[in-house]
Amino acid sequence: ATISVSSSSICNGDSVTVTFTGTPNATFNYSVAGGPTQTNVLNSSGLYNIVYTPTGNTTFALSNVRMLDGSGAVICSQPLNQLVAVIVGPVLSATIAGTTSVCSGETTVITFNGTPNTTVTYTVDGGSNQTILLDGTGSASLTTPTLTVNTVYDLVSVATNVAPICSENQSGSASITVVQLPTATISGSTTVCSGSTTIITFSGTPNAEVTYTVDGGSNQTIILDTAGLATVTTPALNLNTVY
Repeated sequence: ATISVSSSSICNGDSVTVTFTGTPNATFNYSVAGGPTQTNVLNSSGLYNIVYTPTGNTTFALSNVRMLDGSGAVICSQPLNQLVAVIVGPVLSATIAGTTSVCSGETTVITFNGTPNTTVTYTVDGGSNQTILLDGTGSASLTTPTLTVNTVYDLVSVATNVAPICSENQSGSASITVVQLPTATISGSTTVCSGSTTIITFSGTPNAEVTYTVDGGSNQTIILDTAGLATVTTPALNLNTVY
């Protein structure tokens, strides 16, 4: 009798067919992963198959084959020591992180984590597939280009780089919200009589905080309203003044 497997390397969760071949109607003993001895009988064509789903690297051992008479007594027997091994790929996983808000024109960092030494496939805004290699600790990161619009990085899959070559679809995303740069203008240049006041007007992004100085002094602030406007009435002026 001999033993063989349909594949010597499989992906996690896959099954393998173990085939025993030999003298028709012979009885044989085998074990799986060092477990208890099991007994089966080859059919009239000298074949017997089992389908097995390993949870890790597994060795199948064929230890004995024998012919029995009608009463079950051994006619002749042959000890065997045949081993076949199946390598099972790792459980694959990947995650993505980096959801944040940035100002227009800035960059940010996208982080991938998962099964060490695998290749992660991702897309940017639903575009073509791109890949990144996780290191021995299962980590990788990339810096985005300068962003001016909202951008989404989506996971697609994770795959091994050595046999057995396995791939698992993945889900997850990192969404970057791009906040447009606030704007502000100032107006109010005019000529007044000594002792008079005037109005300085600020316009810009609604609800933004505007910082300004008077004659190069310390910073002062004012909040624009929901229409993007705010005004300041100067004190009585007796010198040229710059806001």
